[in-house]
Amino acid sequence: MTLWASVRWRIGHIMDGIAWRLLVHAPSIARLYAGLIAPTGPPVVPYPGWVFATEYYPELRWMAWRRAALWHCARDRKIVFRLQVPWYDGTKVDVTLGNDQSMCLYVSGSFEPNEFVFLRGLLSPGMVAIDVGANEGLYTLFVAARVGPTGRAIAVEPSSRERRALQHNVDINALANVTVVDTALGAALGKANLQIASGEHTGHNTLGSFVYDEVEAENAEMVTVETLDGLVDRLALSRVDFVKIDVEGAETSVLKGAGNVLRQLRPLLLLEVNEQALKAQGTGSAALVEMLKAEFRYEVLVFSEATGRVEMLQEGGGLSSNIVAAPAERVGEILAKA
Repeated sequence: MTLWASVRWRIGHIMDGIAWRLLVHAPSIARLYAGLIAPTGPPVVPYPGWVFATEYYPELRWMAWRRAALWHCARDRKIVFRLQVPWYDGTKVDVTLGNDQSMCLYVSGSFEPNEFVFLRGLLSPGMVAIDVGANEGLYTLFVAARVGPTGRAIAVEPSSRERRALQHNVDINALANVTVVDTALGAALGKANLQIASGEHTGHNTLGSFVYDEVEAENAEMVTVETLDGLVDRLALSRVDFVKIDVEGAETSVLKGAGNVLRQLRPLLLLEVNEQALKAQGTGSAALVEMLKAEFRYEVLVFSEATGRVEMLQEGGGLSSNIVAAPAERVGEILAKA
């Protein structure tokens, strides 16, 4: 370790100790400090090889370590400490230190940047977008800002806890074109037991079982399930241009209830693909891809590790953690815009 690196390490250690004390004993001053060291905003260019919290890894970013000290203190001492961070297109997001989302947005400064860079080139004013599994609203805020007042963003979030945070984020951005829906989406109408994840992993709520050992349940809620087809009919939507689906392994079920929308309105899709979560709900990524291709005439695009941009899924190729599903007749147009 060089002399300068040693000095920086010691300075950082002193700063962290002061920050911990402020967070516990003087939260208003801690909030000022947290704001001073906050990231300036998410990336607006592709980020090849991006993974969760990548900027926090050792030797990469000294300032991220300072933010991480606050994050760990809030998590370990169970302090509810909310901060506002900048998001895309002039929007902002309130985050709570100590959970996965704030690790990405506050500590590391980015969340799925390649997906958002891709969508910047595809979304335009007047479009209608549906965010299935909206959580606290990162995609909802983004698409609402992109489609503008002549467009519409539908945010589907069955968890009452996440829905409160979602509505708050919509309100602080004064987005009048957002409709928040309190149901879950699935293959058929009904009721289901939604497991609400606690603590650090609050984004893992599921209609099935948790797939990671470290995720524990805080409680459960009985929620109403409707289909995407039914939701579109209920809201009298004559067009749907984009649908994002991130529902912890229930993506296949959502598609099963979306036949009319996918065959008639032909929206662009962005789907999470987590093999463990899919298997926990009785399916898998191969079945998901086959359904998209065979039943709905969609082609699958993946995010390149090398460039961060989308490319066609090759025979025998692996899937990225999120995939794009494009109507077969629009693949050339979408690749050109990407």
